[in-house]
Amino acid sequence: MTTRSDIAGFFAMCSIACLSAGLVLTVPLAASGREPLKIGILDFREVALGSKAGKTAKARLEKLAEKLKKEMKAEEAKLLARQKDLEAATSRLTPAERQQRAATLEHDKAAFQRLLEDKTEDLRNAETESVTKLASQIDLILKAYASEKGFSVILEAQRPGILYFDKNLDLSAEIVKRFDRTSK
Repeated sequence: MTTRSDIAGFFAMCSIACLSAGLVLTVPLAASGREPLKIGILDFREVALGSKAGKTAKARLEKLAEKLKKEMKAEEAKLLARQKDLEAATSRLTPAERQQRAATLEHDKAAFQRLLEDKTEDLRNAETESVTKLASQIDLILKAYASEKGFSVILEAQRPGILYFDKNLDLSAEIVKRFDRTSK
């Protein structure tokens, strides 16, 4: 059974190992006359949602989602109306007619479910396409910025494994500014 002290000990050992690795990497570089590693942190989500292009993409996706939602509500209303009609007419239908209309209704329900899945997939695909496009644009800005400012490593702030970072390392606001300047 793992206790809190075991977990804390593990993180302490990891921290010591990371600090040692940092010293091992930094000390020889400083001794050889090279600059020490320069590390930055970037919150991709902040950059994507904070930039003009990201806000535009988000608004476009929200508009598409609303359109798809309205379409699906209309289809659902039609389906529910057919179901109510069947329930109201059940007493005056022959068993064969009832069975045929029930089968048609089941077919319509399945078609509605497929349509819902297709529309959901369309929305997911549009979202993936938007994120991929933004990511490639941000990547170009980030690489130029990193090269210009001499960064050795830039880490993503939302990834597991970053337990703490000094907010002064966060480059997100600067990347948003540069991204907005280039995507007018």
